Amino acid sequence: MYDKVKALTKKQLDTLKLKLLEEKEALVFNDQVNASNIELSKPEGSDEVEQSITDYTNSHLLRFRNREVFYAKKIEKALKKFDMDEFGLCTDCGEWISFPRLMARPTAEMCIMCKEESERDESNSFSGRQSKSLGKVIDLTGMMA
Repeated sequence: MYDKVKALTKKQLDTLKLKLLEEKEALVFNDQVNASNIELSKPEGSDEVEQSITDYTNSHLLRFRNREVFYAKKIEKALKKFDMDEFGLCTDCGEWISFPRLMARPTAEMCIMCKEESERDESNSFSGRQSKSLGKVIDLTGMMA
């Protein structure tokens, strides 16, 4: 179904490293949103509507910031792989990840075959699902009544 992928060229590696560095620079909340500039207490003289708007805004800012922190860690992990000459290798099978896949998702750690298999396994397992991207076990058995 899939052809064996060849090793990435020096030019491809340079392109991908530059892409990762650009994505790291483009992070919107990069050290901009922290507890000091998000007002979590009720502003003086505000009514319930204003407090609801503040809560809603703060909730979204924190959510977006947390997503970016998670993505920034993935970028750092990918950049470290360049130093160890491991960038572009699938963590499951050890084969090369295709250049088009890495251009689309430069933080990818698995080749497309392993990722598809991982997602199939994750969706077929009812109890004790493991999220490969988050590294957490999801227990759905406690949710049933």
